[in-house]
Amino acid sequence: MSNEWKSLKILIVDDDSFQRTIVTKVLNLLGVTQVASAADGHAAELRLAEGWDLLILDLNMPGMDGIEFLNVLSDHALNPALIFFSGEDLRLLEVAEDLARDLGIRVIGSISKPIDRSKIEALLDRVELKTAPQAKTFVQSELSEAEIRAGLAADAIRLVYQPKVDAVSLDMVGVEALLRWETPDGTLLGPGAVVPVAERSGLMFALTQAIFTTAMAQLSQWCQAGYRWKVSCNFSVSDLTESSIVRVLDDALAVSGAPAELVILEVTESKLPEDVSRVMSSLTRMRLKGCGISIDDFGTGFSSMEQLRRFPFTELKIDRAFVNGAHSMPSSKAIFESSVDLARRLGISSVAEGVEDEADLTLCRSLGVDLIQGFYIARPMFPEAVVEWAIKRGH
Repeated sequence: MSNEWKSLKILIVDDDSFQRTIVTKVLNLLGVTQVASAADGHAAELRLAEGWDLLILDLNMPGMDGIEFLNVLSDHALNPALIFFSGEDLRLLEVAEDLARDLGIRVIGSISKPIDRSKIEALLDRVELKTAPQAKTFVQSELSEAEIRAGLAADAIRLVYQPKVDAVSLDMVGVEALLRWETPDGTLLGPGAVVPVAERSGLMFALTQAIFTTAMAQLSQWCQAGYRWKVSCNFSVSDLTESSIVRVLDDALAVSGAPAELVILEVTESKLPEDVSRVMSSLTRMRLKGCGISIDDFGTGFSSMEQLRRFPFTELKIDRAFVNGAHSMPSSKAIFESSVDLARRLGISSVAEGVEDEADLTLCRSLGVDLIQGFYIARPMFPEAVVEWAIKRGH
């Protein structure tokens, strides 16, 4: 039992008084003492300002049902975590979860009635992960075009790296390079503050070039220290249509001395163009040089099997939407399983991103996923922390 559970404020929203009583008793047994209830969405709306950490929400209620209440919750200034608790079928619960996430609500998971103590206990652990105070190092305020230009000139890029590990042994095999941006006052910004502006202002290629150059320099340092981890870097479709892209990447490899066989270029599936010839040419040329090619966020776009056949992919990276919590969501699990099987049949590696708990890991192993990535394994970290993390794990 986690001591931090005792400080959680939880509101149960359910029209069935018996269910409210049972859930309250289970939460009390788990050490949660600040528990209140509301009979429907209208009653819950009146209590939102009380600052709840977690809402446990039924779907089918008279007055304001759970789906209607989601719209109210999304417009509210406070953003409590959410668990669905319902007797509806699992497919409907999946749809409700997707809708809530689309509305920007932090969904922790779903529980089917009647209440299961072990399931609520597991989900409370995930509430800690998502709502407990974090040592968060960056904010998301958007930069201006002028600030990005100045930052590129001043070397404002700071990369963090999230480990990718073997799904069975948990041995570290590589990392994904992720953007952080340091402002003149030392604040670290996440990619959301930089990338959209760079795309709108025609600076994306310059940004990608700087990121790749920085990542290759780091890869070279690791190799010199005896750590041969693969490094994945994200590329936009616009980058890959640049006529000079292959030369720029080749130059970065040559200057740094980083081995091409340890480099993976990640391309997001949902952004693959219909006219693929120039992108395919760039990726094929980099593949000839020894780089791996990954299709990122697989399942979120509409890539045809023909595109998968034509591109020289070496890795299929399955989006977190189909991985996290898939053990309790039949539709997500079916898509997840089919994606892993597709990668296997194509003879390429499968990577599951968004692994956030033991249940996610267990499912990945049972489906035969090759590599996994997610907060359950490790959060993104700066280069020196990567080495420390790997050493502690005996790598």
